[in-house]
Amino acid sequence: MAEITLVFILWMYVFLFILILTGFLLDPLFADRLKSFPNINILVPARNEEKNISACLEALLALDYPKEHLEIIVGDDGSSDETANIVKQYTQKYPFIRLVQIQGNMGLAQAKSNVLAQLMAQTQAPYIFVTDADICVNRKWVQNLLPVLLQQNYGIVSGTTLVRGKPIFAQYQGLDWSLGFGYLIGLDRLGMKSTAVGNNMCFTREAYMATGGYENMPFSVTEDFQLFQAIRKCGYETANLIHPHSLNISAAQENMVNMLHQRKRWMLGAMKLPFYWLFIFGLQGLFYPSLFALLCIHPMLALKIWVVKMLLQNLYLLLIHRKLKVNMPWLPWLTFELYALPIQLAMIVFFLSPIPMQWKNRVYNP
Repeated sequence: MAEITLVFILWMYVFLFILILTGFLLDPLFADRLKSFPNINILVPARNEEKNISACLEALLALDYPKEHLEIIVGDDGSSDETANIVKQYTQKYPFIRLVQIQGNMGLAQAKSNVLAQLMAQTQAPYIFVTDADICVNRKWVQNLLPVLLQQNYGIVSGTTLVRGKPIFAQYQGLDWSLGFGYLIGLDRLGMKSTAVGNNMCFTREAYMATGGYENMPFSVTEDFQLFQAIRKCGYETANLIHPHSLNISAAQENMVNMLHQRKRWMLGAMKLPFYWLFIFGLQGLFYPSLFALLCIHPMLALKIWVVKMLLQNLYLLLIHRKLKVNMPWLPWLTFELYALPIQLAMIVFFLSPIPMQWKNRVYNP
């Protein structure tokens, strides 16, 4: 009976991979190219980002969108480094860049959701784009997402973000992000809507105002998921896109501790995801323990299932990188399972531990 249960769990995970891969291969959402250039606001929450904010703003300045129709608003969330001073230098040179010093809380909003709530109070444009201070946007980012948002009754649209970097730890994180976005896109195309991506999303002012804004939402450490769900509850359509032109690049976490806190933040937010995501996370969490248990009972069968899983996983990574037209880091790709196995087990242990999640020098108790 134990062997049957273990085999069922393992094959269910493999079947799930095939299902998501099938969704990924379905025809993508298509929208016409922009025929006009409406006014937009780009919001950038920033907290202690002196290492990244210049690269972020330079990427935004390089956007292929008329500068007279955009305004970039950076919210300095109590930074203790040179973030604000660096942004001020840009505001003196570019009149369409503004710096807002975040003080106090707006309604129920806290942390990043509080920054966004206060920045939204500063906006006037009908279309809002959001990215993070450690992100470099694609020059065609706005032109790729906005046509979809302009379609009838769309409230929020999200692109794809990957981690890039030279250290092999950063390259492994990039592959990990690729798989995560692959799941998101695959499920979205199957009609299973999940979340937006807070460093790569846009929404209409109308949809945001219909939710009451962050100041009227209960606090969540995953404010992007919170807004996505609130906009869907108001009856708006949503979309997750995977396209080279809306591919943004994120800075990698520098060490394992920071990455575990980042993943704990995501997993805390994931507890409110639809049931199918909880099912996916459950199967993911059970895969390696079940695999090791089956290795003790029926090693050849366990190895066969493991090989099938790795082949599907590597195929999916190839397809995602081909779709995004980015180079595959071959050594990390070939050895990805050596990274994924210990990381997944460490994530489970860290998530279940009583250690509070820390992010941007703030501590959050579950």
